[in-house]
Amino acid sequence: MEAEHRDGDLQELVERAMAVGAEVAHYLGAAVHDARATGASWSEVALKARVSEATARAKWGPRTLRRQMRQRARQAAVPEVIAVEAGQLTGSPEYRQRLGAAVSFLLRVQGVTAQAVAQEAGVSPSCVSRLLAGQRVPDWPVVFTIVTAASGRPEEFRLLWEWARGHRQPSRRSAAASLTRFHGALRGLQWAAGQTSPRLEILTRRSDGDTVAAVLRGELVPDWATTHQIVQRLGGNPEQVRPLWEDVQYTFLLAHDFFPAQGVSGASDLT
Repeated sequence: MEAEHRDGDLQELVERAMAVGAEVAHYLGAAVHDARATGASWSEVALKARVSEATARAKWGPRTLRRQMRQRARQAAVPEVIAVEAGQLTGSPEYRQRLGAAVSFLLRVQGVTAQAVAQEAGVSPSCVSRLLAGQRVPDWPVVFTIVTAASGRPEEFRLLWEWARGHRQPSRRSAAASLTRFHGALRGLQWAAGQTSPRLEILTRRSDGDTVAAVLRGELVPDWATTHQIVQRLGGNPEQVRPLWEDVQYTFLLAHDFFPAQGVSGASDLT
């Protein structure tokens, strides 16, 4: 729009339009990934995207999407093309450190080095190192690609990334999306706590240990008092998780009077 208003020449307008088109394509791929993560079938994706199922699988299959996100990550990791470089430190330092700790623990669990992940993700080793150290929070495509390259689940790191970037809680979501974000936040905090936090072990050894384990597996959403205690045991801020918990309660209050026994997978029809 800025180029249009100052009467930029055709070549500049074409280049900018192509850049916008590429970003839209990346966005659509990420949206399909999120839908698949919440249980959407390929036939559902095809119907909503208005393409055939074969086309949907070809355009947004895991291997194709990883290649697209790797390309996007390489672009976003180049300092001169990151328009939000100055805004990368707007989030809380605590959550930048927590995101870095979570990704670091993921690498240790998977037995891979930061250099190997950087090479697989197509970003510089310094980009990964600064993320692990909590010094920088790259764009989501970069973090998505790094986590994927380490064989992790990006949805379990998404909320840590949003908190590290200082993003605000979005508007109401579907039941499946709300459940995915709620459990993803707890799993992210669990990664950041080192997966087997001593404080969490104390909690799980108690009589309600089965409940805590079910919550962390994504099979249950407990009352707020229990959620508050779990978040505290994981070293998180309960007030940041509360809006996610409230979203789940809100969607099920409107849709159903019970929580599906299958957890997130059982909520796929309550959108």
